[in-house]
Amino acid sequence: MAKLPTIAVCYLAGVDSTQIEERLGPSRITDALPDHPILDMRDRTPADLGDNERTRTAEVEIAFILDMPDYIFEAFPNLQWIHSLMTGHEHIPLDELRKRGIRLTNGAGTAATEIAEFVIARILEHWKRLPQIAAQQVEHRWHPAFGRALSDCDVVLVGYGPINQEVARLLAPFGVKLTAVRRSADAPSPGTSRTVSFADMNGALSGADVVVAAVPSNPDTTGLFGAEAFAAMKPGCFFVNVGRGTAVVEADLIRSLSSGHLGGAALDVTSEEPLPADNPLWDSAARISPHSSATLANTMRRVHDLFIRNVGLYSAGARLDNEVEI
Repeated sequence: MAKLPTIAVCYLAGVDSTQIEERLGPSRITDALPDHPILDMRDRTPADLGDNERTRTAEVEIAFILDMPDYIFEAFPNLQWIHSLMTGHEHIPLDELRKRGIRLTNGAGTAATEIAEFVIARILEHWKRLPQIAAQQVEHRWHPAFGRALSDCDVVLVGYGPINQEVARLLAPFGVKLTAVRRSADAPSPGTSRTVSFADMNGALSGADVVVAAVPSNPDTTGLFGAEAFAAMKPGCFFVNVGRGTAVVEADLIRSLSSGHLGGAALDVTSEEPLPADNPLWDSAARISPHSSATLANTMRRVHDLFIRNVGLYSAGARLDNEVEI
């Protein structure tokens, strides 16, 4: 039997101690892949390895990462494939991977369901005036605060990858009108009533009661939502961003909220993370969450399942799921 490839698990824990067990890491991979050599590099660098472990780094063919380790190319000279937990790959030097012939896969879709649930929660929170109702309870003040129905809403989904596809699925029972904005208007967008291209996005925004942005970070999406896009939205529109913070010109968003043109906003991502304490977004009308719309246990289970499935495909010489063209 041919020797199976060695796997280095390199992601940082990055969460508090109460959540470590939810990440499982090498224990889950070892259970599923008992015949594969596993090098546990979580929260470690090559300098932290013992002599026996250090000799195994040259055998590593597969690296399972979150952030891109600065040591990865030097430590693993025979690296063939990197799997990133993240969906985006702006943190990965694609030119270097291309030069070295290293394959790349990502975690696209592994957190889509829980992020979509978070989006629905934010929309309902705003539309049903839940913060106002909660504030009135604290004040012991009885004053009916009626929300509005989702059933008469026009929802525009900017980007139609796994997250907004799940948003569309979860919103469908509410009877909303769904529009997808994609790179090409010819791309199929199941579950929506129409598809428009990014070039025609502002026209679609003019009728939007809710806009949900879930786009990757790239030159085409950087600053996509600026003064022009916010002005194009219907007065009172509610804006949600669960894609990348770079898609939003945050000063323009704050101005649109302050003027009353936008009815509200919810941001799970910002252009700088962690968001500095003195950033004006904190004091704006936007509701801020610290890039935590996913659910850790569910997401990590899917991340590991995807990776384990891909190890089998890799060993068989097949195309990997979620493989990034570089």
